Amino acid sequence: MITDREPLLTADEVGILVNAAATAPSMHNTQPWRFEVCGRVVDVILDEERSLPAEDRAGRMILIGLGAATFNLRVAAAMLGYETTFATNPDPDRPEIVTRVFLGGRQSPMPPLGSLYGELRRRHTYRGPLLAIDIPQQVLSLISTAARTEGSDLFWLEPSSTRELIHILREADELDLHDEDRLTERGRWIGGDRSEDGVPERALGPLPARPAAFRNLSAGFDDQSRSTGVFEIEPRIAVLSTATDRPSEWIRAGMALQHALLTATSYDLAASFLNQALEYVDLRSRVQDLVGQTARPQMVIRIGYPAMAGSATPRRPWQQTLAE
Repeated sequence: MITDREPLLTADEVGILVNAAATAPSMHNTQPWRFEVCGRVVDVILDEERSLPAEDRAGRMILIGLGAATFNLRVAAAMLGYETTFATNPDPDRPEIVTRVFLGGRQSPMPPLGSLYGELRRRHTYRGPLLAIDIPQQVLSLISTAARTEGSDLFWLEPSSTRELIHILREADELDLHDEDRLTERGRWIGGDRSEDGVPERALGPLPARPAAFRNLSAGFDDQSRSTGVFEIEPRIAVLSTATDRPSEWIRAGMALQHALLTATSYDLAASFLNQALEYVDLRSRVQDLVGQTARPQMVIRIGYPAMAGSATPRRPWQQTLAE
């Protein structure tokens, strides 16, 4: 029950919350979410029309994206002074509701997550070369702690494991090129000049001038005029993993991913994703071998200091994501 002590959210607060949620990463920037606001409760809803049935057959990546959006809601609420709690799959009669975020009383000073609010729009997927500068161990530890706070683990690969991963990624790239359903689906979201969703040409980054840890999202329909760049020889790669492989864990992995990414952004680090190997059962098991059989790999993240300016992907106006 909402009392006089618990006023409804203002229109401005709703805009801040939903706008923040929509800055989350999602596979191919499909933005697979809608939001429903009732009193001081925000539901994060799966938009099936923005799923990727060819490339994300299990629906793992779509739930990771919705988990990341949920985390952003919590950050924005904290900036506004609200403590939050949340539930996953809160309504058996409405399975499309993935998470439900409850805003509690306002506090001063703001809850700790509010300190990440300024990083929401600074963070974007960076697909260019990284500088050959080591990330301080203390920063790596802080990023790992951020993921662990949300119930997931980050495994930082040793050079030998990174080299093995690069071989696995090349196998995944080759499989992608021979899968017509994947290429057709990708063509709906990748390349060209896009103003609201998908990954426009300007955000794809340069092609590697030599073999590198890289995902070429436009493989199969490349623009011949696209520039090239010299990518780092020894990239810093982390594998985000969970203890089990249930959908509820995928949602928590999305929250862990976003907490880690925003923490990394606060130290001027940039990140991109190398998830192609996780989209194939056999190759995913080989990635699992790199981090241990008790871990379930959910995301592969390349991270470091950017060597060039990146380009953010577009977002739909937040009003379009509000459920009617």
